[in-house]
Amino acid sequence: MARREKNMDILNQQVSHKKFGVGTVVEQTEDAIFVKFANVDKQFQYPSAFQKFLALNDKILQEEVLKEAKQKEQQKEQQKAEIKRDVLLNRTSEISQNPQDRPNIVFKCNYCDGGKSDTLMGFHGVCSDSIIQYNIKVEKRTWCSSPDCACLAYLQGEISRYDLESELDNGGSVCYESQMLRDWKAMAGFYHNGLRKGMPMHLNRAQANRLCILTTREPYTEEEERLIFAVFLVDRAYDGDSLDAGFVSTQSRFKLALSPKEAKKMPFWKYHANKSKVEKAFWGSGLHRYITNAEAVQILSDIAALKKRTEDEALAQEFLDVFCKAANTSVEEAGRPEGVLMKKHFEK
Repeated sequence: MARREKNMDILNQQVSHKKFGVGTVVEQTEDAIFVKFANVDKQFQYPSAFQKFLALNDKILQEEVLKEAKQKEQQKEQQKAEIKRDVLLNRTSEISQNPQDRPNIVFKCNYCDGGKSDTLMGFHGVCSDSIIQYNIKVEKRTWCSSPDCACLAYLQGEISRYDLESELDNGGSVCYESQMLRDWKAMAGFYHNGLRKGMPMHLNRAQANRLCILTTREPYTEEEERLIFAVFLVDRAYDGDSLDAGFVSTQSRFKLALSPKEAKKMPFWKYHANKSKVEKAFWGSGLHRYITNAEAVQILSDIAALKKRTEDEALAQEFLDVFCKAANTSVEEAGRPEGVLMKKHFEK
């Protein structure tokens, strides 16, 4: 594995930022620098910030820092290649080969109003300024608040709105949610805390021809108000490995996005209840969970009813029929929803 080189010393050097002006590096650690500008002090990742936001006033040192940034990128790629080689040589499968053991998958998604319209909940572009601020300052979303996320850099004034949207257009590190209904792909993500921090999460029970359900909560709502905003028939499922997170995606025509009005009529907890504490709508920290074929059919059946007299009516009904055939079940066999909200309704 590549040997880690000592960082170049740029302490007390002057740097320029297009918004904050000229500042001085007052502290330097292994992976960060702290810069004192005229009106504000800022922390930046080192040395990658010099590829985007900063420039050393000493042109020779700037060239050296850029070389160092490039070398670190190459080291990371080499480490990834070595890990992947080891995985391929030593990997053992923990995945059940019985299709019946691999149910449908539901994702918990941070709210994203990018591209929101009368026909789309969002999840098709960068969030508005108010939602960026909400996700970072109010909800304190882990990824949104990460130094690696461009939204935080935008909120702190380090990049412009144009830079932020260009980051998404160029495949940069905005978020999964902002491109979810553009790419029709849902990812397991990475661990952000604990001993597994930075490691990819797996989807060991995901499978093609199963339903993927995308859910979210609108700002300032409770868990009971979690909404279903889109569904798709999985045609590619990747479990994940030591380098890459698991994901499910589709390129088929069996995908449906709900409008804001339709989504409000599709509360997730109408269909699902936890095995323990069945009376409580509680998700926990995980980003995904699995549901039965019966629950999936109930969801698709209600979506088909919502889509009547819309341009998606025929597709929604065909989607339901195709899924029932793939799951070897029917609307009648699925029965009525028995989720948390239904149990509470009958208790009253």
